[in-house]
Amino acid sequence: MFEKQKRARLQFLTWVRENHPGLYNAVMERAVRQTYEGKLAGLGEDAQPTLWSKFMDGAVKLGATYLTLKNQRDALKLNMTRAEQGLPPIDPGITAPVIRTQIDLPPDVIEKITSEAGLGLNKILLFGGAALLAFMIISKR
Repeated sequence: MFEKQKRARLQFLTWVRENHPGLYNAVMERAVRQTYEGKLAGLGEDAQPTLWSKFMDGAVKLGATYLTLKNQRDALKLNMTRAEQGLPPIDPGITAPVIRTQIDLPPDVIEKITSEAGLGLNKILLFGGAALLAFMIISKR
């Protein structure tokens, strides 16, 4: 199983290097020189993340930036062509692709956020209910 995973990773790295050499070089340079501060060796923390995890971290960050810049450049070219034809520009926000990201938070952080949001909502509803009750009492008189 690990051999298949290694082969797939090498194929991916080769594909990125051949199809997007600038991105590959930037990500690989970042992965090689990157250091993770705050990791404590010997205390249950990884002393150093693998080159693969560093590469993928950099690929996600730099890849999203690359795609954003490419889309902006393409939209600018399209709108320049439309301007030459006397047509109004197209809003690139309408046609922009959606990049989905998933943020993993520890369960205790999620619980704290939702409980604090619930407390704030309860206070708003309490004051709103009191205001509505006062309005109904005043309007009957």
